[in-house]
Amino acid sequence: MQSLTPHPSAKRNPPLDLASEVARLAALLDERRGELVALQEEFREFKMRYAHVVGSRLAELAEVERAIKKAEDRLLCGGVADDGDAEADAGAETTEASPVAQVKTSMRKLFWSVARLFHPDHATDEGEARRRHTIMAEASRAYREGDVESLHLLLGDEELQSYCATAQETGGDAPPELAGRLVRLKEELLTVEFGLKRIRQESLHRLMLSVSEDAAHGRDGLTGMAARIARQITKARHRLEHLA
Repeated sequence: MQSLTPHPSAKRNPPLDLASEVARLAALLDERRGELVALQEEFREFKMRYAHVVGSRLAELAEVERAIKKAEDRLLCGGVADDGDAEADAGAETTEASPVAQVKTSMRKLFWSVARLFHPDHATDEGEARRRHTIMAEASRAYREGDVESLHLLLGDEELQSYCATAQETGGDAPPELAGRLVRLKEELLTVEFGLKRIRQESLHRLMLSVSEDAAHGRDGLTGMAARIARQITKARHRLEHLA
């Protein structure tokens, strides 16, 4: 690993020192990009397998549980099926939709909390505005995709807040193109590091690690999970038949 200790000649020749730092960051950025690409591919394949093996089972279980709830509601109402029941069903659908509205409202509030911290309008100079714009682009993506975890991650990341507020060193009298390259590398590295952190914070990523550990011991974690859900489905269907 390359040492971060400044070379003794750094004070005598700042451009040379800056060039070394640019080269170091460029190599580090390539390394981190490779990690991110590999992690994204691995995570994408895992999510596809999870959806195929477990997701369909979970959807089936949710459908049976909804049917059970409707059957229980009919029993509570005396089993009378009339216009009143239809109105009740409509009311139930409205009630079921309300949590969705609540989630959207919560997402909006969370996004604006992030914006209050990172919006470019709060910048004191052009460099800070550019750094803030990079972070807000990630916040906008998270908001569009309903990625609550990333928004929480941005909101609680003190390192990012410090990064925005701190002037980025460019090497004093170094050539402008070299100084600009250094700033861009730092910004790109920040984006890649956040991408890695975001994936590793996801609950499905933690499940992926658990499944990988199971595989190392000769167990198929997803198949086992699907089998447990299948047993829940069987019990739920028996419950539904009893109610019917």
